[in-house]
Amino acid sequence: MNVLKLIGVFAIVKSIQYLIVFLAPCVQFDTSTALFLSKFAGQEEINKWWNARLWNKLVGWDAVYYLKNAMQPSLQPEYEHENAFSPIWSQLIRAACLGDLSFYHVLKTGVIVENCLHLGASILLYFLTLSTFKVNTFGPQQRRLLALKTAVLFIAGSGSGFFLGVYSEPLSALLSFLGLLSREIAVEYDLHGGLVVTWYKWPIYTLFSTICFTAAFAVRPNCILLGLYYIFDLYKLLTSRDYGKAIFMPLLSGFGMFCFFIYYQYYAPYQIYCPSRGAWCSNKILDLPLSSQSLYNFIQGHYWNVGFLRYWTFNNIPNFLIALPNAVILWFSAIYFSHQYPYSNLKPLVLITRFLLIILIFFAHIQIINRISSFIPLHLWYIAHRHNRLKSMKGKKLKGDDRLVRFYVIWSIFWLPLQTALFASFLPPA
Repeated sequence: MNVLKLIGVFAIVKSIQYLIVFLAPCVQFDTSTALFLSKFAGQEEINKWWNARLWNKLVGWDAVYYLKNAMQPSLQPEYEHENAFSPIWSQLIRAACLGDLSFYHVLKTGVIVENCLHLGASILLYFLTLSTFKVNTFGPQQRRLLALKTAVLFIAGSGSGFFLGVYSEPLSALLSFLGLLSREIAVEYDLHGGLVVTWYKWPIYTLFSTICFTAAFAVRPNCILLGLYYIFDLYKLLTSRDYGKAIFMPLLSGFGMFCFFIYYQYYAPYQIYCPSRGAWCSNKILDLPLSSQSLYNFIQGHYWNVGFLRYWTFNNIPNFLIALPNAVILWFSAIYFSHQYPYSNLKPLVLITRFLLIILIFFAHIQIINRISSFIPLHLWYIAHRHNRLKSMKGKKLKGDDRLVRFYVIWSIFWLPLQTALFASFLPPA
């Protein structure tokens, strides 16, 4: 029944968002979309009624690169910097097009796949929440309500304005949630917080969760942080002297994920661009056929000036303000599940949340926190759990976490339509 409710909420939220896109001005603030459209579609087709009033407005910011990669004659992006825009996601769109790579067919197919993935990730998050918060922690009704609210928050999340088109975050979220669920099924904790995992669950832990986490990383590089689960589990098993399981479960999983990271970010790009490219691939490691700098790090630093404190400039203050609600809620969610509800199974996710926040604040373009934080659910659980308590707070003065959550929910109600309108008009934030 709750799954049907989620489908209904998803349909309502998306309908409202697409209506906002439809009502947005047909002439966008930035001319990039118009230039891109003129290159890949005829003017008569561009000016068609539905294309001009809806579909063209979904082609903005990163969507341009995803679509271009999907329409490439080869599977390799045309230019070096386009590798930053998930070629894996673009290839999935390409495969779903079944050979028809005309622009509007690719766009419409990508939008359909995007929405299916967003809905699938929402439903998966519902079941992940039920599995994470066991019966001995919450009663059945509390768990279902918590899971339902968490999934609704994900559907109408701070990045869902971008998920109307062809962004890669819903795919990475679905893969991340699937990996988290498989690990949650595979492990248990004893009374002292020690990790317990049985051998017959080896395929679920070592194979399935590793494939999901690695695939999530291939789609969105920030998902490499999911590998911290294996470091945490390895430490737990080593301290309990369960060496066999430590080697054949977290160590093997983490090593597999690390090997793919080296191949995907260092070896494979070197084979394509080096040594003629120079620049990032000129410094090799021990004369091996791989660079000392990953292609993704080079692209981010060279083309978008990503680096330690590089974004800390006066003109970026508005972007920090736009990111502030999510930065605050991520920080407080980590504190909340570290002290007030220090569940053993959430400790790795608390660590991942803190690492992500540090990276985004000090190294990245901070406003992207609104969409790339969608691959971890800790802050959603925090909001949903505290929001459940607000019913018992009627007539009382809100303070602390309850007040913060109330402000965040109010902000979200205003932010979702505003972000949708800004995205449809090709206005910041990206």
